[in-house]
Amino acid sequence: MPEVIVLQHQALVGPGTLPELVAERQWTWRLCRLDCGDPLPQDQQPGQILVVLGGTMGVGDRDDPAFGWMPAELALIRARLEAQAPVLGLCLGAQMLAHVAGGAVEPLTQGDPPQALPEVGCGAVQWLPAAAEEPALAGFHACEPAFFWHGDRCRLPAHAVLLASSLACREQAFRMGPWAWGLQFHAEITPALARSWVEAAPDFVKRAHGAGGVDRVLADLEAWGERIQARNRLLLGRLLDALAATAPQA
Repeated sequence: MPEVIVLQHQALVGPGTLPELVAERQWTWRLCRLDCGDPLPQDQQPGQILVVLGGTMGVGDRDDPAFGWMPAELALIRARLEAQAPVLGLCLGAQMLAHVAGGAVEPLTQGDPPQALPEVGCGAVQWLPAAAEEPALAGFHACEPAFFWHGDRCRLPAHAVLLASSLACREQAFRMGPWAWGLQFHAEITPALARSWVEAAPDFVKRAHGAGGVDRVLADLEAWGERIQARNRLLLGRLLDALAATAPQA
């Protein structure tokens, strides 16, 4: 029976729909709150899938004592990747995955001339031609609704397969081997979770959208939140199933 181990970095950025998806499959579940001092999992066990959530910190903060758990977490992700053990990174988790695989993480810039601007709120991801080769993505539309909340982007290593982009950020979904997937957008999101972020960090929203940004993002969530959750719940379930098939067994 697969075990999903979720690494959470702060209270606000929780697992969203992940617990439901794991329960539906009758798999086991373990949440590691790194910010609360929970220990990282040790040696890879049969059937384990590692899921790395997002957070308001970044890979560039890895030497900050406030995030003293991050170097060991990056080492764990690197070890799982080298062992070809299943890993799914969401937002910050995807950036960590790209970083340990030899890529880079840098501020997201937009506009002409480019300026550092976050990508925040409801939008669309476009699946690229390579996505047509992926069984886990069969049946998805060329563009699917998504929720974004990030100020950094990742530059992928050469061996990564880029699968989806958005207008603001090229690296929205990627795969490295069949055992490691990264999603820059929040496939775990629920409308309630997204609204809690907007309410907790209105200045971050205004950086992306100006003075009326909070109202705009909340209105978009009212219109699109349930559809975003439904489509991304399907995607996340597909990816968990695909990763379970790659998990080393006893």
